[in-house]
Amino acid sequence: MPNPSLDDAALFDAVVTVVTRRGFDELTLSDVASESGVDVRTLARSFPTKQALARGAFAQVFSRVSDELTVAVGERYGMDAIQVFIHTLLPDTAGKVTAAHLLLPFWQLALHDDDLAAASSSASDTWRLLLRTWLREGMAEGDIRADVPVDAVTEMVLNWVAGTQTAALGQARFNSADQLRSQAEAMLELLRG
Repeated sequence: MPNPSLDDAALFDAVVTVVTRRGFDELTLSDVASESGVDVRTLARSFPTKQALARGAFAQVFSRVSDELTVAVGERYGMDAIQVFIHTLLPDTAGKVTAAHLLLPFWQLALHDDDLAAASSSASDTWRLLLRTWLREGMAEGDIRADVPVDAVTEMVLNWVAGTQTAALGQARFNSADQLRSQAEAMLELLRG
C-alpha cells in the first residue's frame, strides 16, 4: 500500500472524526487507522507521532480553507473581499465547526512546538498580507474610512476570526451562526466610509 496522505479524504475525515469525538489529547494512530481502514503500521510510516498527524491535518485544513477563500473571493477586492474573507472563515456551518475542533488543539500544540508554530504563522502571514491589501484598496475606493489604521485593523480581524473558532465551541449560546454573522456585519460597519 502506498504511504497514506491527509490528501486522502477518508484519512483526513478519520482524523476529524476522532478529534471531534474524543479530543486531540486522546487521538491515537490506532484510532485513526481503525477509523480510516488503514493499517496502523502503514499510517505510522507517514505519521510517526501525533504531532506529525496534527501538522498534516492542519496543513490540510489550511489548504482546503485557502482553496475555499480563493474561489469565494474570486476577483473581489477591497471591502467586498474582506467581507467574503470573514464570512468564509466564520464557523457558521457544521463543517466549519468541525474544522474548529482541529484548529483549537493545533494552536495549543503550536505553543510548545516550533514547527507547528511556524505552520500557523505562515497561514496567518498569508491572510495578513491579503487583508492589508484589501483594506488599502477599500480606502482608495472610498468604501473604507480613510482614517482606518491598516495594521491594527488587520490584526483585529485576524484575532476576531480566530476567537470565533473558540466561541463557536465554548460559547455557542452567544455565538450561534446568526449571532456570528451579525457580529461580523457590525465589525465591518465600523470600517465603512
